[in-house]
Amino acid sequence: MWFLLGFIILVSIFGIRTTSRSNKLKQQFGSRLHAVGIHQSGLPQVAEGRRVDVLIGNGNFYIQSGQQTFELSLRKIGSAGYPNRTGSSNSRNYLVIHYEMNGRVRPIVLRFMKPAHAKAFLWEIEGQLFTRNSSDGIIRL
Repeated sequence: MWFLLGFIILVSIFGIRTTSRSNKLKQQFGSRLHAVGIHQSGLPQVAEGRRVDVLIGNGNFYIQSGQQTFELSLRKIGSAGYPNRTGSSNSRNYLVIHYEMNGRVRPIVLRFMKPAHAKAFLWEIEGQLFTRNSSDGIIRL
């Protein structure tokens, strides 16, 4: 009985700390979305498989790894989507962002624990892309 009570208390403390850290990061960067992901490839000086915080807001896409923060302008994102994987049920956990950097387009691949996180970031980026390419009620695809 005491073991179960101790376990519940530890899980509650972990949840409270995680939520407060997420809210602090959202406030710091002025973002609407925050999730923890795993960097797969594309960012310089960040090892493959490293845990990163991913945020979006204020017209920017932020990736924070340790003390490094990458600020990617949503205007320079050409496209975003899921990778083309055949036979893999986990492809919805991945997000591929094609970002224009130094005159060339570089794919940045992130993996999320939950497909809902990848989907939320994908929808937000696509919404920004549609807004950017529209004027006078006409959306240019």
